[in-house]
Amino acid sequence: MIFGQWKPNLIALAALLFGLLRALSNVYSGFDLLVSLHLPSTLYNMLPYIISLVVLAIFSKNSRAPKAEGIPYDKGQR
Repeated sequence: MIFGQWKPNLIALAALLFGLLRALSNVYSGFDLLVSLHLPSTLYNMLPYIISLVVLAIFSKNSRAPKAEGIPYDKGQR
């Protein structure tokens, strides 16, 4: 939620980015360019998490939760 700044479209893009990097970590050996870098396979497995932490560190400063977050919905109050 913080990664997508509480907006559904951005949350979907963040999930897509994470999923793409996770899939890449599973099939990196099929890409000659990635194999030619001679990086250990554990680095490719850590890459989705590293990228997520970097993006969170950069964009979490501007993220604000909705005002009603944490307040139970009560139909009678509206």
